[in-house]
Amino acid sequence: MPKKLLASLGALVAVGLLLAGCAAPQSPEPDEDVDTSANIYLVQKPATFNTLKPGQAAEALTMSLIFDNLFTTDPNFEYVPRLAESWDISEDAKTFTFHLREGLKWSDGEPFTAEDVLFTYNLAANPQVGGAWSARLAEVEGFAAVQDGSASELAGIVAPDEYTVEFTLSKPNAGFMALIGYGPVFYILPKHVLGEKDPAALLEDPWFQLPSTGMGPYTMKKFNVDQDIELVANENYRTKVGIDHLFLKMLTSDVATAQLGTGEIDLAQVSALDLDTVSAISGVSVTSKPSPGFTRISVNTTKPQFADHRFRQAMLYAIDRQGIIDGVLGGEATLLNSDIMTSWALPDDLEAYEYDPKKAEKLLKEIGYDTSQEVKLSWIPGQRDRDQIVNVVIENLNAVGIKAVANQVDGAALIDSYTDLSYDMGVLGGGVYPMDPASSFPIVSCTQHFPAGSNVALFCNEDLDAAMAAGQLIADQDERAEIYHEAARIDNEYVPYVWLNNPNIIWATSGRLQGFEPHGDFTNGFWNAADWTIVGD
Repeated sequence: MPKKLLASLGALVAVGLLLAGCAAPQSPEPDEDVDTSANIYLVQKPATFNTLKPGQAAEALTMSLIFDNLFTTDPNFEYVPRLAESWDISEDAKTFTFHLREGLKWSDGEPFTAEDVLFTYNLAANPQVGGAWSARLAEVEGFAAVQDGSASELAGIVAPDEYTVEFTLSKPNAGFMALIGYGPVFYILPKHVLGEKDPAALLEDPWFQLPSTGMGPYTMKKFNVDQDIELVANENYRTKVGIDHLFLKMLTSDVATAQLGTGEIDLAQVSALDLDTVSAISGVSVTSKPSPGFTRISVNTTKPQFADHRFRQAMLYAIDRQGIIDGVLGGEATLLNSDIMTSWALPDDLEAYEYDPKKAEKLLKEIGYDTSQEVKLSWIPGQRDRDQIVNVVIENLNAVGIKAVANQVDGAALIDSYTDLSYDMGVLGGGVYPMDPASSFPIVSCTQHFPAGSNVALFCNEDLDAAMAAGQLIADQDERAEIYHEAARIDNEYVPYVWLNNPNIIWATSGRLQGFEPHGDFTNGFWNAADWTIVGD
């Protein structure tokens, strides 16, 4: 008998709540007759809002207001319904049935049905599209046939009726939910708008520059490049939207902090460097949540000088990671030593890679590393803590003979460098990994190299792939834990990414903004935006 699930199969992440600063004064109830607006800080400058691409933070946050998915994660990293009101999972973890909410409409008034869900997932799997999420569907029946062109649709995704969608996998995967349901992954797209377009041209289709139709709480009215985005409440959203207009402001973190103080910004993700300053602002509330992802350095393992795993081990020993947490982040982060973040899947004997420059130098000498070659460390500037972390990393690497230089890029340029394999190293963050160890598989798997998958390091270790895949076939958590412990040990030894820290995500809200529930996933920080209200306008 299938088991009805309305929450996560994965492990619950232990999350803490930090309240700082002065409490906001008692606010009056919002006046429903007044046209309301709020100003929101975006940490980066969006380039596009294409759900088929791996969007950077500002793009993902914006898309979360325009689009919606079948389900998502709440601040406790439990699965919660969105466009699907419930789901069933078969006992053998091969069949996943989603029951859609009935009577929903797209923002343009057209009915939302299971056909839109099938369209979205078939589009994601289509090799002509070349989207970022295709490899996450590799175990859905018919995936290989779609990839080789012998089929145009996934046999394993069907709609028994207009409000039911059924996924059938070729083999059990107890972690499948973790692959398709968080943050910016698999936002449902409107078939009636995009269905006649050429799939091969969709990644660059201008529709995604100002997407006109979605299932999210807002629609996009204006996109003023490098300045701001104006959103208006979606009149067809499934619940009443509390704020009429949102203005997403593209600012640097220091300017955003200053505008919190002047009342010009109502919601901001705050740098740890600004925490004391923001906490002292009267009327501003500050909350902190552990992130479900981590800050890391991706190293282009296709380049011969970086291919040996001992080079990445040397980087871990060379970087004073705890010093960064204490000195730059004010203690608002923790160390990690694996791409797996599910607590029950981690053994207690992983190498800690404590700061040891001498050991780093020894490893570099062992592999014959050429210390005269210049290495570009790319990142998107604008976040003060990220910028300072880059400075520390560069100093630490140079101290052991890795001639690292800073390379500031915008989001589009960074993605392009991942795609054409030209980059050396890149600083990135994010992800949602605690729910199930299967959620970490896409970023390390040999079969999920970017851009078809999420493995931007282009890392490959067949033993790790085998262990990760084996863990998905079993439902019993104790048995899975034994398998994943071995996978974590392999991951820890071969270092797919240089793990810097698991940061806390810090949010600051003005006294005007009510109903905001902080989320540790910064790409899903606006997860309950429909419930926000403004008082005092």
